[in-house]
Amino acid sequence: TTSLGEMRFFLAEPKIPLPLETDKVEIMEIPPARLAVRKFTGFATDGEIARQKDTLLQALEMDGVELDVAHGAIVPHVVFQYNPPYTIPIVRRNEIAVPVRPPTPEVATTSLKEEWSVEEGLEDDDISPSDVDM
Repeated sequence: TTSLGEMRFFLAEPKIPLPLETDKVEIMEIPPARLAVRKFTGFATDGEIARQKDTLLQALEMDGVELDVAHGAIVPHVVFQYNPPYTIPIVRRNEIAVPVRPPTPEVATTSLKEEWSVEEGLEDDDISPSDVDM
């Protein structure tokens, strides 16, 4: 289920059957997306989805993950539900996902060789308390 109220199914078959003309079903290919996902159990009610989305957005903000949404726009979400309706709530598996931008690689200011090399003359100065004779 998406934030727009669409219901989606994953079809892995190479030959997907076409819907009947009387069906209100549309088969479309969804492009790949980078999503941040949070798992939760229970029924996916509107209130629970809102709570889980807020929790996910707070965690992403704390971790410095940038959302892939225009500034000021409502963050779209997708809810994945994996169980039949008669599954008891405690064992239901759900996920909520929001679009995120790929992480930007940090530019190293020094090379690894420079970072891990020991300067000349500093080897003797590195004495720990257990190395001192008493």
